[in-house]
Amino acid sequence: MAKRASARVIRRDVSGILRAPRRMKVADAVSSYMRVPMGAGNSVPWDPNLAPYIIEPMNCLASREYDAVVFVGPARTGKTIGLIDGWIVYNIVCDPADMLVIQVSEEKAREHSKKRLDRTFRCSPEVKSRLSPRRNDNNVHDRTFRAGNYLKLGWPSVNIMSSSDYKSVALTDYDRFPEDIDGEGDAFSLGSKRTTTFMSGGMTLVESSPGRDIRDTKWRPATAHEAPPTTGILSLFNRGDRRRLYWQCPHCHEYFQPEIANMTGYRESPDPVLASEAAYLQCPACQGKITPEMKRDLNIRHVWLRDGEKIDRDGNRYGEPRRSRIASFWMEGPAAAYQTWAQMIYKFLTAEQEYEATQSEETLKTVVNTDFGRPYLPRASMEQRKSELLEQRAEIVPKRSVPDGVCFIAATVDVQAGKNRRFVVQVMGYGAQGERWIVDRYNIRQSLRINGDGESYQVDPSGYPEDWDLLLSDVFEKSWPLASDPTKRMRLMAMAVDSGGEDGVTDNAYKFWRKCRREGLGKRVFLFKGDSQRRAKLISRTFPDNTGRTARRAKAAGDVPLYLLQTDSLKDRVNNALWRDSPGPGYVHFPEWLGAWFYDELTYEERSADGKWSKPGRGANEAFDLLVYADALAILHGYEKIKWPDAPDWARRETWLEDAPPETGEATSPATATPDPVAKTRRKKPQSETENNPWATSGGWL
Repeated sequence: MAKRASARVIRRDVSGILRAPRRMKVADAVSSYMRVPMGAGNSVPWDPNLAPYIIEPMNCLASREYDAVVFVGPARTGKTIGLIDGWIVYNIVCDPADMLVIQVSEEKAREHSKKRLDRTFRCSPEVKSRLSPRRNDNNVHDRTFRAGNYLKLGWPSVNIMSSSDYKSVALTDYDRFPEDIDGEGDAFSLGSKRTTTFMSGGMTLVESSPGRDIRDTKWRPATAHEAPPTTGILSLFNRGDRRRLYWQCPHCHEYFQPEIANMTGYRESPDPVLASEAAYLQCPACQGKITPEMKRDLNIRHVWLRDGEKIDRDGNRYGEPRRSRIASFWMEGPAAAYQTWAQMIYKFLTAEQEYEATQSEETLKTVVNTDFGRPYLPRASMEQRKSELLEQRAEIVPKRSVPDGVCFIAATVDVQAGKNRRFVVQVMGYGAQGERWIVDRYNIRQSLRINGDGESYQVDPSGYPEDWDLLLSDVFEKSWPLASDPTKRMRLMAMAVDSGGEDGVTDNAYKFWRKCRREGLGKRVFLFKGDSQRRAKLISRTFPDNTGRTARRAKAAGDVPLYLLQTDSLKDRVNNALWRDSPGPGYVHFPEWLGAWFYDELTYEERSADGKWSKPGRGANEAFDLLVYADALAILHGYEKIKWPDAPDWARRETWLEDAPPETGEATSPATATPDPVAKTRRKKPQSETENNPWATSGGWL
């Protein structure tokens, strides 16, 4: 005969269905009702003081203020015990409802069920009493409880993550999930969709250590807590209120983030064991030494701050905290409760040694992701992402002035199309043996054309030939004061303009050059264009002629000299010059008044293994391009053949100097003030190549 349920059992099961939820904080419930298995049948109550930083994220799981909780952290933080297992226990004991837990694979889901949940359920009396006594209600991936609530343990699959409704959805080790689940979208979108039926009562939890590489190697944070651009969990973190963990320094009492960047003391010994044992944290405010034995107490007194929120040494919070329907948290390895600093640094140092020996980054990436709790920046990208290093070299000079040491200055112009049409102008100063200085950088955005209200129209290099006249009045005819003597100014030696771009730009560039020739400036104004064909010549002088091809837009009759540049080779040379680290031959000087954007432009492009330079995204690279054009302009004038100090007139400082008018401070006359030294010293046939020129392929100025 089939076994019949007793009235007592039915009464207990029905009471579980009718019982109102217990109004407890999640962390309090887990502390009261969950016991953590310790092996061999032993267990202990969950202790909130072991990983106290997990309490605030846990309590957010029961808040109707949020639709999701995102927790980013390294391994060994206690996040799985507290956030996943603890939330399961809370949902069983305090607020019975259907729950879905997604592990990274079917095997991991089975392991979680058998090795963690089975043991936790058995040794936690409050949970055990709520398990269904029916055998069919408890298997590896599906569990039903006396109150009728259902727990599903699955893996990233559209069959598991669609159709059914769950009040609670937990995604664990998220960054090891596929980015696209069976062509239906990312796991967070699919999982959170399952909770929408429960409106403000539904909750999605996502936890993981970072596992996706940084997408933009030139990224700089816009706010204090913004995470680098990656897919995966850090992308979700950025969508939330961006809470970061802070400790209070025991020395100066200022609050700071315990980041891996503040870890020091481990580079003094070549032995990774000794080095890792010497590791300690340094307070960024007072440089005070924080030792490993202080970690537990600092964790207990931690605070989580939202982006935009600050705290003073007395614990008073202020600022405008970021608001979001996602409560997002991010902590790094130094605060992890279940891993020592010595263990963490030892793994890192040995992973570095492996990289040096094999050039394989896999172990290093794993350490950075899972032990440090940070996204990984590939070493190849780190070698190219040096904008901060260049910025540190900036020198204090008067704004937009010509430093001592400059013999002549040249302007290069990039033509920007689209909605943000403008001329981008960069002025370079050249001294002896390739030493050079950034003198000026500015945009020409407004034309001389005006509307009915007297307002200037935006420049349009492709549509209006007259807008190009601004390159004469606002660039070529200008002069710049000397840094050491503002009563003296320096005129341009030459100007080069990029002639490529959207339809109409090339045609107007040719018209502009013809005007310059009529005004006697043809030998000091140059048109450049990148050469799509690989040639032996670094720079080739051509005369485009399309008079027999009426379909072409640019009107070229073979009368305009166009210089084709091998930009990859020129960029190699400029890049090598940028990284010369001491003043002298080939060194590039930067003025301190330039912003960080300039250095980002210098370093945005990346060089591939085949020698090609390209942009990894849609960032700006004008500073780098204009530096290349200036280099090409100097080469065309024979700069690299000068035997210093015996320089020709066009490369002498005094040739280009003039007095500034005492009242206006403006230069008195344009290029006709003195005889043209370029025209006087140039060969009849302009230099069109750099064959047999060792300097042209040496990677710098010799």
